[in-house]
Amino acid sequence: MNRNILNLLETPLVQGNLAQVNFYFEEIIGSDTGWQLAITELRRKEDDLSDQSKFFCWRVVEHFVKTRYTQMAMRDQEINDEINFLSDTRFLLMRNFLLQWLNDMSISAKEESSFLRNKAAQVFSLVFIVDFPRRWQSFLVDFLQTLKLGPKAVDFYLRVLKAIDSEVVEREIPHSNVEANRNTLIKDTIRETSKKPRLYGIPHSHTEALVNSWYEICGIYEMSDSRLVSECLCVICAYMSWIDISLFANEHFYTLFVRFMKDQHLREPDCDCLCEVVAKGMDSSAKVKLIESLYSLLHGAGVFLIDNEEDSDYLCKLGKLINTMGVQLAVSWTRHGIYGLENKLPIMDPLENKLPIISTFFGNRDDNVSASVLECINEYIIILKQKYLLSSVDRQNLESLISINFEKMKYDRSYNFENDGDEEAQFLEFRIQLKKLYVNIASLDKNLILSRTQQLVTSTWENRQTCEFQDAELALTCLYELGEPAEVRAMVIIAATYGGSALEDMVRTMVKFGVTGGISPICDMHHVVQLQFFEVVVRYDKLFLREPYSNYIPDLMLAFLGVLNGSNYEDKQERTESHLPREARSRVCYLLSQFVRAVKACLSVIPSDLYHELSLSEFCFLAHKLREEFLDINSSLRLSTDVRYIYEATTTFIINGSLDHRIQIVMMDFLLNHDMDAFKTVLDQVQREAEPDIVALDKVAAHSVNAFTWCSEAFSNRLEMRVVGPECETPHSALFVQALEIFVKFAEIPTVLPEFQRALRRYCHRLAFCLDKDILQFMPAISKTLLRSRDATSLSENWFLINQMTSKFKEDIIPFLKVEFQPMIRATVAALPNLVGGQEIQLQRSYFSFIAAVCENHLVEVLSSQDTNFMQPIIQGATELNDPMAQKDCYSILKKLVELWGNNGPPDFDEFLYNQIVPACFKGPLRETFDLSDAQTVVALNEASACLKLIYDQRGEEAVTFLQSQYLPRLDFRSNYFRPMPAPKILEFCQALRMEAKLFKQFLKAFFLEGKG
Repeated sequence: MNRNILNLLETPLVQGNLAQVNFYFEEIIGSDTGWQLAITELRRKEDDLSDQSKFFCWRVVEHFVKTRYTQMAMRDQEINDEINFLSDTRFLLMRNFLLQWLNDMSISAKEESSFLRNKAAQVFSLVFIVDFPRRWQSFLVDFLQTLKLGPKAVDFYLRVLKAIDSEVVEREIPHSNVEANRNTLIKDTIRETSKKPRLYGIPHSHTEALVNSWYEICGIYEMSDSRLVSECLCVICAYMSWIDISLFANEHFYTLFVRFMKDQHLREPDCDCLCEVVAKGMDSSAKVKLIESLYSLLHGAGVFLIDNEEDSDYLCKLGKLINTMGVQLAVSWTRHGIYGLENKLPIMDPLENKLPIISTFFGNRDDNVSASVLECINEYIIILKQKYLLSSVDRQNLESLISINFEKMKYDRSYNFENDGDEEAQFLEFRIQLKKLYVNIASLDKNLILSRTQQLVTSTWENRQTCEFQDAELALTCLYELGEPAEVRAMVIIAATYGGSALEDMVRTMVKFGVTGGISPICDMHHVVQLQFFEVVVRYDKLFLREPYSNYIPDLMLAFLGVLNGSNYEDKQERTESHLPREARSRVCYLLSQFVRAVKACLSVIPSDLYHELSLSEFCFLAHKLREEFLDINSSLRLSTDVRYIYEATTTFIINGSLDHRIQIVMMDFLLNHDMDAFKTVLDQVQREAEPDIVALDKVAAHSVNAFTWCSEAFSNRLEMRVVGPECETPHSALFVQALEIFVKFAEIPTVLPEFQRALRRYCHRLAFCLDKDILQFMPAISKTLLRSRDATSLSENWFLINQMTSKFKEDIIPFLKVEFQPMIRATVAALPNLVGGQEIQLQRSYFSFIAAVCENHLVEVLSSQDTNFMQPIIQGATELNDPMAQKDCYSILKKLVELWGNNGPPDFDEFLYNQIVPACFKGPLRETFDLSDAQTVVALNEASACLKLIYDQRGEEAVTFLQSQYLPRLDFRSNYFRPMPAPKILEFCQALRMEAKLFKQFLKAFFLEGKG
């Protein structure tokens, strides 16, 4: 090899040298003899190669084995050339090199670097999977013979076995069918037992030889080299899953395993081995005996007498072991279900006997140790759910688990709420599992969990002034999670209707001590307690719909608004634990909107003076505060959602309370006045300034429109704005109509503001529900404005808006459509050629949906007044698209047009029917991309079939004559037997057209399958 290149590897590589090395590597791996040069360098006795140069050589050999060497072996295997197997010089050269290198490395005074040994082990494993068992049947035997060379040979032997495991057994690595068959052959050969009689202690199989070597390594190096023993245990753990368990589940290995549990260096890999022993698949009765015998040995040796000061990594491993024992016993219990409960009892006792130890691990102060036994605890709960009655022992176990679960769910004092790190994320993930356990216990015994939770909630909140915030948050979390099981959700409904339940008492206790007499202690608590408090309030909001709990609504409103208005984000030094972080405030804003919506029927319990104060001083103040934050240049998208929830909640609160309608109008005007003033300022700037800041102005204008949209969410189509307050001179609708007039004027300016246009479109969607027909007078101007944006998204949203208007207003929208339909068609047709992929499909589908809405609502007067060019996108969609759903919509539209105009349509429709619609029903299904094995495509074909059948029903024999004499003879019918279509086939089709629709549908599918050849 080029020593000059190899010498470059001994120094830090610069860009030029790196390019040289890479070029030389590509050159040498492309050579037939490059790998031989590499092994020649690796064979040299003189130790003059650097580790980097050796690694380079091993990479060359690795590449050769993965490519040419493997291909050669596969070719020989295909021709089954056994003579070539033995004579192949490449194989002999490779085998001799590997064995010689292994021998030299084992006896060398200098130890090879770990990364070199790993790379060499990988090469050995690659050769093994290629040559074993066909060419190198003695691979394992040859390797075992090198163990006598000392620790270096043993170390490398274990590295190779781990590399083989990753190539052959590792389940996380995907394998092809060829590789899977190869791996199965290798494992079967290793497990294969020799038929020859055992002589002089020679093992019957490779498996037995491997296991014996591991046992000897553990015995020889136990006192002198614990690292080797640890590596050996890792190998045992890896191979145990597919090796006969009787080779390990015996007195010799048990003694070894138990002894290693007392060694600090070996106990962790030893636990992994024992887990594999326990998890090994076998008969349930045998599994129980194995677990009990192993547990007795470990318990007798004092293995489970743990100390909280013990190393947490070891305790996690030991917890995994006892967890595996419990899970396997639970699985065995389940498998005995067909034999009845009396046959399960011998399995239940061993599981219950281990619960004290499992509880000890569960209660460990390290969360990772606790998490190691959660699976077993959940399996135990599942078993208890299958029992008819819980015994006193079962209840004691549950009591213990509940107490530990409560303690583990609490936030630790070291939890950093300001800057969440990895530890905090791990705890939150662990807490999710604890909550699931809590819910599982609640679904098992709701009375027990209600009793324990009530004790926790009562004792915590009655002493809220002295308790720590972690305890208060825990009580609220448990109360919140009680709403998860179906049984408890039913209790909430019953309590909301009739009252009198433990759950109701807990909520009353929480609210009583959390918000009382207009003063909200919750506002001074830690923000995590505040958030959980409001989560509980909203989860059980139905309880506040009747007296006396509805009397708490004013205090709860004050609590919500006090916490939100008290959040300070400008001065971090003034912030305290009671100030909500931004993420928590976003959640509380959402919860407030949900709560106001839930209790709006009971808002009249709030006195008028307090209602007035809440509306102006609290709700509107909060909305204006959030608005200013959002319009700041550095605001986040999440803040936009916060503003939306508060505007919606404020409007809902104002219009559903005890205020006079005139006062409601004043309140609404005060709420939205800031936004309208800001909008008018933007309008003035755009009209007055030569080069205004479009981005900033667009944001302000869009927010102003969005504010009105969010407020409109408080109204529904059942409670329209124009109906609210009939005795009032100015109904609520007037405010929104006036705003729309101003927005439309702004829309007439030549500058295109994309955010504003999107906001205006959303506003129109809402007003279509709330204003009813009053919005139609603005639609021409709005449509003209929105058409300025010719991108696919804008055009699609325009079609959806018009579609909504069409479905709602029907005949009333016809004048508008007659005028604006053609401009929208032209914009759509002009945009389609420039679109690709999803954008094109999105725009086409929105257009098809609109035409379908026009047909479904019998507004064909709109279509009859247009040129037929509006039909071209539909014909193209039916015949050229590769989207079955869109094609189905197109055929549905064509069918509807035939139904409406088949006998009495526009003058040129007959020509369009025969020249466009009929051919479209054939061209689409005959395309290669029309996959008749796809279910959605078949649905589209069925629509085409229905369209053809309807044409025959409408036009009768005239349609048959056209098909028989003009169209079908010219049809490109690509069959294996005839082209063009012969007369018998045409006659067959015409006869089928006269059949029932169901029979014609079946015929048409077979017809097109034949026609596509």
